[in-house]
This record gives sequence, structure tokens and C-alpha cells, in this order.
Amino acid sequence: MSLYRSSLFKIGFPIFLAAQVYLPNEQLFTILFTYRELLHGLPYLLLTLVLLLSQPFNQGSTGLVSLLMLLGYYVTQHCFNLPIANDTDRITFVLFATLLPLNLLLIYALPEKRILSRFGAAYCGLILLQFLWVYIALEQLALMDISWLWQSFIKPLPTISSSPLVIIILASLLTLISTLVLLFRGDYSDQSVFIAQLFTGVLILSINEPLMPELCFSLAASVLLITIISSSHELAFIDQLTELPGRRALEIEITNLSGLYTIAMIDIDHFKHFNDTYGHRTGDEVLRLVAQLMSKNKGRGKIFRYGGEEFTVLFKGKNANQCMSYFNSLRTRVAEYDLTLRNHKTRPIKGGKGSLKIKSEQIEEESVNITVSIGVADSLSERSPENVMKAADKALYRAKNGGRNRVTNLRFA
Repeated sequence: MSLYRSSLFKIGFPIFLAAQVYLPNEQLFTILFTYRELLHGLPYLLLTLVLLLSQPFNQGSTGLVSLLMLLGYYVTQHCFNLPIANDTDRITFVLFATLLPLNLLLIYALPEKRILSRFGAAYCGLILLQFLWVYIALEQLALMDISWLWQSFIKPLPTISSSPLVIIILASLLTLISTLVLLFRGDYSDQSVFIAQLFTGVLILSINEPLMPELCFSLAASVLLITIISSSHELAFIDQLTELPGRRALEIEITNLSGLYTIAMIDIDHFKHFNDTYGHRTGDEVLRLVAQLMSKNKGRGKIFRYGGEEFTVLFKGKNANQCMSYFNSLRTRVAEYDLTLRNHKTRPIKGGKGSLKIKSEQIEEESVNITVSIGVADSLSERSPENVMKAADKALYRAKNGGRNRVTNLRFA
């Protein structure tokens, strides 16, 4: 699942799919045209599934995106004819191509709330007001000669697209904005908006191509489903601070262990004292640092954050003695790393009447070193994974009691 969390996948995979739709492929479209009836209903099914899954998984922004895409697909099927031929359809399309991307952009400013809430009801009311405004505007425009509008201000350039140039520029700009937001912030809600903006942009560029609404909305819904599944997996199994698999992932992993394996428990020495001295934010930086050093160190063990300042490493197919070089190398690397502290530390202190105030005090820039103690055990001495974990924990306490900053192999302690 780490692939799905990478920026390359979050941005590159949707762009790859969008390119496959946008680039001409007569053979593909001939095959798809055979299943046009199935494709016609597929976006409704997939986007409804995304909308329903967004509720129990607390992904309100993805739910809003799926709701907007559902309404957008409905508009392409029932509110104007394709290919676009008359002035009313042209104006309807321009309103669709303007309001859908702008509403998607608005999601960045909205709180992460479920649709089935008071906020969701208010948001649906806002969408309903937009539909009402568009309906009234189209009723009035139908009584007027608006052909001049299409031929001047929103005139298309056939060499680029059948869509008006100003609409193409707007769609491209909003897609670029969503790409930058995803690249620099990287939340899963940002990915949902990016996916919707990207496929909406492809649709706007190729609106008169056959099956284009069905393909764009179906692919957008499919990638949104992948986003919900990967983000839910991350929330359940990945520690948000260190980006390592968490304790729940470890518990599932050890239930499937068999044969030869080694488990190590790693604890940061004097971490509570470090937190009390330098503040919890600096403590968080230490946890992230140790996680990075463990990940970069040579070895093929799986690393987990067990909880607090403790980590667990699992080696399959190796006994404790074979893993000692990795753990000694890790212990040395952590101990020799000079951690430069920031110029300020901020710590909460007790104020009047039990309230908390923030005390910020200047400290000189300094470097400190941290150490870790490691306890190692393998399945040669214990049969069940639970007992191997207990043995590794026992070895860790021996390392702590023996002076810290050391590796203790329980079989040779």
C-alpha cells in the first residue's frame, strides 16, 4: 500500500488514465461502443458507491466530490445534447463547465464534514440554489438571440477543441491549482479534488467525442474508490507521525508468522526526560528521526511503531544472531547522529485557575545525541509469536538495566 501513498502514484496514475482517454484510440472506442448501455449506467453506480463509502470512513470531502460528479454526470446526460449543436446547449455546457470546476475548488475551503449532517444539508441547499439560478437563466436566455455570444466571447478554436478557449483556460488553471495543492499538502481530500478536476478537464476538452462523459466519470469514480480504500488503510494501519505501520498492522502480521523469524523491541533511551526538557514537538522530531534512520539502514526487516517511544522490527527467515549486525549498526547510527535543536522551544505551563499558557523561551542552538536500547529474540527459543514478543521485551529490559545504548540478544544474554 505504500505505492498508493506516494506522490508519484497520487498524481501520475490519474494523469496516465486521463491520457489514455484523451489520446485517440479507435480500436478501444470501437470495443467500448459495444458496451455503451453498460457504460451509460456505470458512473451512477460507481459514484454512488464512493458517496456511500465516504460516510462510514469519515471522508466528507471525497463525499462532496462524488456528489458533485454525480450531479455533473446527470447534467451531461439530461440537460444538453451531444454533440453540441444549438445555442441553448452551448450555453448550458458553458455553465456546466464553469460551475462544476469552481464548486470542486470550493471544497478546499470547506470543513471535513459528512454529507449526512447539518453541514451536508446546507451544502446540498447551496447546490440546489445554483441549479435554480441556472434554470432561471436558461429560461431567460431562451427568449433571446444569443448566437453572437458564442461567436464572440466564448468562441471555440476548432484546432484545439470544440469547447470555448476561455473554458479550456479555466479548466486547465483549476487543474494546475489542484495539482499544486496535492503536491505540497498531499491530503487524501486534495487527491479527490485533483482527480475530479483532471477528468472534468479532459471531458471539457473532448466533450463532443462519443462516450466521453461515460468514460471520464467512470474513471474518476474508480480512482476515487482507490483513494478511499488506500486512505482508510492508512488511517487504520499507518502511524501518522512516523509513517510506519502501526501496532494494529503488527498484530495482524504476527498472527501469520511461522517458521524462523526474529523480533526486536527498540526503545529510545530517556525519552520522557527528553520530552520534559525540550518539549513534545522536539520529541516528535526525534521519533520521526529514529523512524527514518531505521528505514534507511541496511536490512530487510519490517519496521513498526509499537507505541510511544517503542518500535518493533520483524525479520523473517533469520535467527537473532544473523540480525545482530543490523541492530548494532542501527544503534551506532542513532547514537552518532547529531540532532540540532531549534532556537526556540514552546512548552505548556500552568497558568492561573488551572488554565494552560504557552511559554516560549530563547535557548542557544545546540546539538544533542540520542541513543536506543534494543532487545532481540527469535523463534528458535520460543514457539509462539506472542512468546517471542515477550522474550524480545524481556531482552529490552535487560539492555535498559545493563546501561542502555546497547543490543541484547536474549539467547546469548
